[in-house]
Amino acid sequence: IVAEKLLSKHFLKDIKGNLRTFSKQSVRCVSCNEKYRRIPLAGICTNCKEKLILSVSEGFVRKYMEPSKQIIEDFEISPYLCQQFKILEKQVDDLFGKKDRQLKLFKFGQ
Repeated sequence: IVAEKLLSKHFLKDIKGNLRTFSKQSVRCVSCNEKYRRIPLAGICTNCKEKLILSVSEGFVRKYMEPSKQIIEDFEISPYLCQQFKILEKQVDDLFGKKDRQLKLFKFGQ
């Protein structure tokens, strides 16, 4: 019950919110931190002519994917929450591309 509440009330909501934030994000200058809702036509900051970066990264969206997957594997979670997670996982993978799981060091040596 605790694992389901953590998944439904925190992790899944956070993943959904981060996906929404990523799709509506702005860009900012690395030098002067000027924020733009849309990328200027020149593709660089209009104040200091430095490069622009996204304000929300892929890691920000994916941060709860692995812990959620681990909770689903370790505990008996309702099929509804499992389906919700699978849908979110597919949406994230469609947006960023399939992310291979990083091998743990002890598995690498085998």
